[in-house]
Formats: sequence, structure tokens, C-alpha cells
Amino acid sequence: MTIGFIARGLTKGGVTRYIENFLMTFDAFFSKENSLVLFTDKEDFKTAYKNIKVVYLKKSNKIFWDYIKILPYLFKIKLDAVIYPKNIIPFTHLFFRFKKINIILDLAYFNREIKAYRFWDTLYMRVFMKLSCRLASKTVAISEYTKQDIIDRLGINPEKIKVVYLAAEDYFKKQADHDLIQRTLSRLDVDKPFLFYCGSLSPRKNILRMLMAFNQIKNRIPHNIYLTNNLLWEIEDIKKYIKDNLSGRAFLIRRVSDEELICLYSAADLYLYLSLYEGFGLPILEAQACGCPVLTSNVTSCPEIIGEGGVSVNPYNIGEIASAMEKSLKDDKLRHNIINNGHENIKRFSWRKCVRETLMASEIL
Repeated sequence: MTIGFIARGLTKGGVTRYIENFLMTFDAFFSKENSLVLFTDKEDFKTAYKNIKVVYLKKSNKIFWDYIKILPYLFKIKLDAVIYPKNIIPFTHLFFRFKKINIILDLAYFNREIKAYRFWDTLYMRVFMKLSCRLASKTVAISEYTKQDIIDRLGINPEKIKVVYLAAEDYFKKQADHDLIQRTLSRLDVDKPFLFYCGSLSPRKNILRMLMAFNQIKNRIPHNIYLTNNLLWEIEDIKKYIKDNLSGRAFLIRRVSDEELICLYSAADLYLYLSLYEGFGLPILEAQACGCPVLTSNVTSCPEIIGEGGVSVNPYNIGEIASAMEKSLKDDKLRHNIINNGHENIKRFSWRKCVRETLMASEIL
């Protein structure tokens, strides 16, 4: 089988990590049975893989690239199937006879209340995602929650949807080098003990309620709270709340590298992931792999991914969040159990399994 894979317009975030891990795993483990042709505008991909053919198309307007520029290459190369990892199958591709596999990472675009993405991205996805799922040969959802969301919101036949889990990268492990951890914390101006959040600072991540809960218990614990300053929008209320209520106890730090992130997970007493909406929730697995207790939401995909390896709460209930924070920090038996269960939980997930099941769902393997 010859498989196409389209990766245009990649930026830092969950979609890019999915694509990079999928391609790296395919290149290492699945290229003997099938050939893969990568269509991309990312120059770094041109020499990244030993066994994947790369068709590089220079960056241009994303609509023109997706709908027009790629077409001659799709005509020229005989493909049995094409994987679309960013929710959308451009309608100009529907005239090709190859199988079309649509990967859905989440449907947050359809939830107006959480303002998950920027306006124009949201509008585009809301218009074309339903059409793409209806016309796909198979839709792959990254969690059972996302599958049900596709059924409920888009009216797609459940038999056309396959759930395939993602995974944390293998290098997410407890950092044993305490000197490296201390150097990293010093470089980032992070003081122990601390609570930690890593991710975008956007409305759906529920940062303000998390800070309000921390404010309720700040005088009963010695911890500070640190938030990585990744993609962000509509955060003026967060900055104001920190200034008015948590000055000297809550801090926004810069975007961190994966090496720094592993050190932060390994040193934190609690990782907070109280999102209002997640299609999967990779940071949950990253923290568990690094031996950090996790406090997360009991909504959308979070309880499905965390398993028994953490504590889940109502993300809208500030008092419940505060109580769970305090108990997770002070109850040694609970901490021991959720750390151990977290290590067991991550065994359910691997990138090799993800790629294999995606190819099987697509009837490629």
C-alpha cells in the first residue's frame, strides 16, 4: 500500500506532536510493509526520515496550499489511502479515489462557551469538519469521549469511527539527576515546593478557577504555583487576579523545552490539569510518566485518560478543586497510590500501538 500523509502549517502544539510522533514511529516500525508519502511545507521534514518519501511544497496561503497547490502531486502519485491529521479533508480531494482517513483530535470548535480557538480557525472548522467526517472512508477519534462527541455533534455513523489513543513520548520519565533539576529550577526562577501547570493559557484551560482554588488554601500550604506561558489569549483577567490576590505566590514562566518540562514534572508536588474540554489530554500521561501526582477534571476525556492514576474533580466547583489540591498535597497514602497507579496507567498507551491501530482502522494493514 502507498499511503499519503498531509502535514501543512505546523505550529507548536498537540497537532504537531501527533504528526511528528506518528511519522517517526511509522518510519521506524511500519515502513517495510507500506510506503508513505509525506506532503508538507515544513523544510525540516525534507531530511527527517529514512523510509518516508517527502514531497515538499513551499509555504503559501493555507487555503491555496490545501485546495489547489497539492492537487497535481496527488494526481501524479498513485495513492491507496491518504491520512488527514488536522480534522479537515479539503473538498477538492473528494474527486480522488484513494481512501480518506480523517483524524479528529477534538471538537472544541463547536463549544462556544469555552473559546478554545481563535475566531477564524473556529469558523473554518465548524463549516468543514462535519462535511469531512461524512465523506471520509474512516474517521479516527483519539478518545471514546471524542468519538461520542463526533456522533452527537456531527451525526456521524458510529461504525465509521474508530478510537485510537495517543501516547506520551518514551523520554518522559522521572528525572533522577537532582543537580540537573536544581539547575533547571534555578534558571526558570522556580522555588520548591510548588504546584505546576503546563499548556496554553486560554479560556478552556480553566486557569482562573484553578488560581481561585489555590487562593483558598494558600495560607495552609507552603507551595507556590507556576504556569508555563505557552499559547495564550484572553488572559488579562488571569494577570489581574494574580496581581490582586496571588502576588509572590503565582507566576507565569516562559515556554519550556521538553528537557525542562521533565524536570518540572519530576520536581512538582502536584500537576494541575483542570481543563473544561479535552479531546485527549497528553500532559496527564507526561506527568504520570515522570512520577508527578495529577489533579484533573472529571469532564470530557480527562477521566478516561487518567485512569486510576490521579484525582478527578468538577472543574467548575472552586471549593472542590481547593479541597482536592490540599488533600493531594497532604495525604501521603493518597499520593503514593496515585503515583503508582499513574505508572501503571501509562502502559496502556504507546505510539507504536497508535500507528498500528490507525493503519488497521483504515484497512491499510
